[in-house]
Amino acid sequence: MNRQRVLTLVRKDLLEVMRNKQALAPILVVPLILVVLIPSAVILLGGNPALLSSINGVRPFLENLPAGFVPDGLNTQQTVIYAVIVFFMAPMFLLIPILVASVTAASAFVGEKERRTIEGLLYTPLTDRELVLGKVIASLIPSVGVAWTSFVMYTIVVTVLGGPVMGGAFFPTATWYVVILLLVPLVAVLAITLIVAVSGRSTTMQGAQGLAVLVILPVLALIVGQATGLMLFDLWVALIAAGVLLVVDVIVFALVVRSVSRERIITRLG
Repeated sequence: MNRQRVLTLVRKDLLEVMRNKQALAPILVVPLILVVLIPSAVILLGGNPALLSSINGVRPFLENLPAGFVPDGLNTQQTVIYAVIVFFMAPMFLLIPILVASVTAASAFVGEKERRTIEGLLYTPLTDRELVLGKVIASLIPSVGVAWTSFVMYTIVVTVLGGPVMGGAFFPTATWYVVILLLVPLVAVLAITLIVAVSGRSTTMQGAQGLAVLVILPVLALIVGQATGLMLFDLWVALIAAGVLLVVDVIVFALVVRSVSRERIITRLG
């Protein structure tokens, strides 16, 4: 593998992402809602029953919360804060890398066509594996970067606002380290690889972005599972999910590399 050629492709794609101001807006707005507005509301209004009705799924989640997962000795407000911040928000956080990936990866081939650079890209001496890998890395960097930055902001908000209410620091937990260090990159890779594959067959970026729904569905299943009491997104669930995603990522990447056909892409996008 020629690393220099892959790095050149990655740098070019990253510059295109930074220039796309329309893509930057949703990348910034949704994380702000998840990491600033929601935790702030939960911490400041955790004892207010109206809050439980304002955030979808919170009330049934708290009602079905298994015993023993929240530290003993917490009052009602502290229990709500701990349960929502530590458990309920964990799978929702995985929506951030998927969102960013859906915006950046969708331009993998379709964006090249819109910029009229697709033919030059496909005739470069890159192998199919290098081509796919370069596109994946170029979208992975902003996806993980935004998610990790969001985590830092989330931690600051939770610590500054929640520390005094909880009587000390309680975040992050071991589960969250698995979410950030393992699940975020793995989820991003899966979303990006699938979108890159479809972007080679799509004529619009919106069509390529549609495949991100397939990656969102398992995340929504985790959220619903928690809300209904079927499961709790704890350390073991996070580790099992990371192991499964690693296997799936390797298989999907190999299949996408094998499915890449430069002639077909030129025909469809021409």
